[in-house]
Amino acid sequence: MTESDTSNSEKSMEDKKQITNNKDDVESAKAPTVQTHSSSPQSRQNSNADRGWSMLRTSRTCILVLLILSGITAGALTFAFCQKLQEENFDLQVNIFALEIEQAAQHRMKDMVGVIETLSTTISASVEKSTSPWPTKTFSNYERVVSDFRPVAHSRLLAFSPYVEEGQRPAWNQYAVANQGWIAESYAQAGITETPKDIPVDSYGFNAAGTKVPTFQGPAMPLWQVSSPPTDTSIVNFDLLSDSVFNKAFVTATEKKAAAFTEVLGTNNVLSLSNEGNTPESAIVYPMFQDSTVVASVLSVVSWDVFMNELYQEHMNGVFVVLKNSCGQEYTYKMGATGAQALGQGSLQETDYESKMHVTELAPSLDTQPDFCEYFLNVYPSEELEDRLKSSLPVVLSIAVGLLFLLASAGFYCYDILAVKKQREAAEEAAHSNAIVNSLFPNDIRDRLFNNEEEEKAAVDTKGSVGTPDEPTEDEDIQTAQAAQKFRLKNYLREEDPQKTESLGDIEESKPIADLFPYTTVLFADIAGFTAWSSVREPSQVFTLLETIYKAFDTIAKKRGVFKVETVGDCYVAVTGLPEPNKDHAVGMCEFARDCRVQFNELVKHLEVLLGPDTAELGIRMGLHSGPVTAGVLRGAKSRFQLFGDTVNTAARIETTGRRDLIHLSQETAELIIQAGNSKWMERRNDTIVAKGKGEMQTYWLLSEEEVKNGGGAAKTSKEAAALPVVAAMQPRLAKQSMNVLDPESSLPPKIKRLVDWNVDVLKRLLKQVIAKRETMMQEQFDINHPTMMKTEMNIGCDTYVLDEVVEIIHLPEYARVENARDAKKIEIPKQAEEQLRLYVSSIAAMHRGNHFHNFEHASHVMMSVSKLLSRIVAPDEVLQGSSTDAGLDAHLHDHTYGITSDPLTQFSVVLAALIHDVDHSGVSNFQLIKEKAKIATAFKNKSVAEQNSIVIAWDRLMESRFTALRSCIYSNPEELKRFRQLIVNTVLATDIFDKELQTIRRKRWDDAFANIMRTKDEEDDINRKATIVIEHLIQASDVAHTMQHWHIYQKWNERLFAEMAVAFQSGRMPKNPAENWYQGELGFFDNYIIPLAKKLKECGVFGVSSDEYLNYAMENR
Repeated sequence: MTESDTSNSEKSMEDKKQITNNKDDVESAKAPTVQTHSSSPQSRQNSNADRGWSMLRTSRTCILVLLILSGITAGALTFAFCQKLQEENFDLQVNIFALEIEQAAQHRMKDMVGVIETLSTTISASVEKSTSPWPTKTFSNYERVVSDFRPVAHSRLLAFSPYVEEGQRPAWNQYAVANQGWIAESYAQAGITETPKDIPVDSYGFNAAGTKVPTFQGPAMPLWQVSSPPTDTSIVNFDLLSDSVFNKAFVTATEKKAAAFTEVLGTNNVLSLSNEGNTPESAIVYPMFQDSTVVASVLSVVSWDVFMNELYQEHMNGVFVVLKNSCGQEYTYKMGATGAQALGQGSLQETDYESKMHVTELAPSLDTQPDFCEYFLNVYPSEELEDRLKSSLPVVLSIAVGLLFLLASAGFYCYDILAVKKQREAAEEAAHSNAIVNSLFPNDIRDRLFNNEEEEKAAVDTKGSVGTPDEPTEDEDIQTAQAAQKFRLKNYLREEDPQKTESLGDIEESKPIADLFPYTTVLFADIAGFTAWSSVREPSQVFTLLETIYKAFDTIAKKRGVFKVETVGDCYVAVTGLPEPNKDHAVGMCEFARDCRVQFNELVKHLEVLLGPDTAELGIRMGLHSGPVTAGVLRGAKSRFQLFGDTVNTAARIETTGRRDLIHLSQETAELIIQAGNSKWMERRNDTIVAKGKGEMQTYWLLSEEEVKNGGGAAKTSKEAAALPVVAAMQPRLAKQSMNVLDPESSLPPKIKRLVDWNVDVLKRLLKQVIAKRETMMQEQFDINHPTMMKTEMNIGCDTYVLDEVVEIIHLPEYARVENARDAKKIEIPKQAEEQLRLYVSSIAAMHRGNHFHNFEHASHVMMSVSKLLSRIVAPDEVLQGSSTDAGLDAHLHDHTYGITSDPLTQFSVVLAALIHDVDHSGVSNFQLIKEKAKIATAFKNKSVAEQNSIVIAWDRLMESRFTALRSCIYSNPEELKRFRQLIVNTVLATDIFDKELQTIRRKRWDDAFANIMRTKDEEDDINRKATIVIEHLIQASDVAHTMQHWHIYQKWNERLFAEMAVAFQSGRMPKNPAENWYQGELGFFDNYIIPLAKKLKECGVFGVSSDEYLNYAMENR
């Protein structure tokens, strides 16, 4: 070994030794460090952690226990609260049932007494015509008259008994025997075929032993005429005064001159002989007087079983009702599933519920006397009712609350376990990571590493926000930019939310989204007749039509893959071939156009029921052209997708030169259809068109599928105005019309049926408002079969000369604002009344003649104008709802509108008058009917002949028995009936504008109401006078509304009027040819009547913008 090798070896050994020493130093340095960290600080840290976990477990246990206790407490409180709530609800329901029974019982008792009083008056008026003195009086046709009173009075027996003084007994007995023929007469009227037996020759009674004996001493009250007719005639001539029960009631009734009740009749009482079921019955006695002297009495026997069943309602099952009187009699009934069940005599209700008894006095209006039997109804609940009204809800809710707290506790416990576990894992991982970092790096280096990581992360985020990948840079390839541009355009077209255009960024710096699409087909579709149709509609109706049609078109477009561009007014624009190219774009658009035309024609027929006359007459005109278009997003305040180019302009020209209900194709579109192998789809148009900027063009008609099968004929399907049909002159007649009375609608043509549907819908909405107002105001309501209502209906309209009923002032109800008014939309009209309304409108339609002008279609047009004008009058309730703080503002608005729209019955009456004002019009003038000496002219004294005839026919039809339910909805008391009749009469007769005398009277009334200063001291009369004259001018304007509407509407109805007059002239029923001076006559009509009338509508100031609209159209048409 050399010296150098030895030196190197020694150096190597020293290096190894140094490494070993260094390693040992590290090991020795590490050991004390670890030992130091784990001895004192670490042990203290572990000790603190153990105490923290111990406190956490204790807190967790306390919270868990608190949640369980809270659940138990909440469940107990919930049970107590629900139990109390159910008890209060039970008491409330019992109170409601008792109140319903009280109101129903007292109402029926009032009706019963009222019927007896009315019958007494009727008998008195009839027998007073007889010259024979009392008591020898007999009411003729007794059964025929009284049988109508008996069901209304809820009576089994109605009897008439004269009062016989002691000295009059012999004469009476002879009279009774001689006049007992009334019994046979009643038998015949009641349909009884038996021969009645003779009555007792003397008035009689019963002695203490119950034996029949004649009565000779003192006055008598023999039972005389009876309804229903007695099968046992021996009861006739029975002396009612010999019966102590009747005698007490009669004495009380005579002293008070009012009705009185007897106690419950015994089974051996003569009045109870025909009581087959031995049910409890009482008699109501009503005395009749002549010069303060009692001369007779009317007797009504009432079955309490029947009475209780009248009170029964299904929801009252389980209610006990005890009939009790001051005479010590009690009878118990229970409301069950089949009605009021008689349980027997005495108080048989459940004793546990006596504390919840409700006492009702049955006849509080009758005065009481010591001997008078006063009746009460005691209402009790039952265990059955309580079980039905109460439920296990308190227990269920208590358990639910307890379970909720239990689940919350379980959830809290599980969440706490998971959270603690995660915290332990996170703490252990953090401690481990911290130990590693501390062992590898010093604290200052560790902190710098963390800071650098955060700075780098922030730098990356900042760099990413500087340039987004959506924005192309200037260095990108042009082809890539174009592809991205088209991609963005397609995405925009597919995006339904137009606000997404905001994602384009800064408009001033970014490129527009636009591109050229070389192969497309553009469609323009326009509603023919829309401008004239919309001029007579409310804005909401116009939008209903457009929304319905466009929504249907959109659905078809989605199905056919057609892109809807926009709608401008009534014009619909669509395109195929973009954003995705489509080689069959022309074929697809033709199929779309066909579907839209079919759907349009179906929809307008359906919408006529909702939107009124002439809706089904609307047509659709379509134009198609194929070629390139420029399409893109036109950015701005309201960005939207647009088409530009010659193709768009040409498609518009093709549409405007087309025809109603036809699809017009350009030469370019037709060639594409031929290339697709569908040449049979088209028909060449016979004439060429001249389009602006295009010159003369050859075009084609697109055939429907049916026309393709039949070999053509598109031009024949257009709904262009056709010549009016020839109508023969019809002879005038009175209210005679041959039709199916039970189903007049079956004989009507489809168009008239649609008008009937619309009229019914309008009247039904108004009828709901009438009922809602009546229920809100809680007005007194009479049953339609109540004698007072029957008498009022019978007296109204009995005089055929209606003109005498016209009044200067119709008194409308004063306005009274109420809170919580009923919502008319939630009112349900009884199904029977709704069916009768449809039947009535159908019969009115069937009674209109087939004239050109004065027909049901014109009546519907007038009704539509009336509805529109009424809707434009400000209604106080609608204006003030939730916005007014001035208590007097509502009354001021009511006065401003003269109370017309504050009363729904007024609106209903005026609209109905518009519907019936031309019923049975013969197509000739009143002057001609008077000249011909027609029957109706003679009947109506040559004044307002057609108008009076319409009222009589329509009113008589409404008064028929088959429209009882409808009438009960229109009016509910005599005052409403009289106002309804007055409004009908004044409104219909106002349509006679050619009677100079009547026109002079109306002009004077207008001047009194508006031109002159208030001339009366009664401000209410002045307001009602204005309302009356405004209503009359409203119907006059509506009757000639076509002259104040769009020019096309005026042309249509003016042509029909001319045709009707031409028919009359040709048949010799008009002296002059209407063609002579027709133009000059129309100018004069506008100058002297139409324009002044329109100015009056504006002058009265209640019709809003409609008055300006009518006046402007009148001036333009002039």
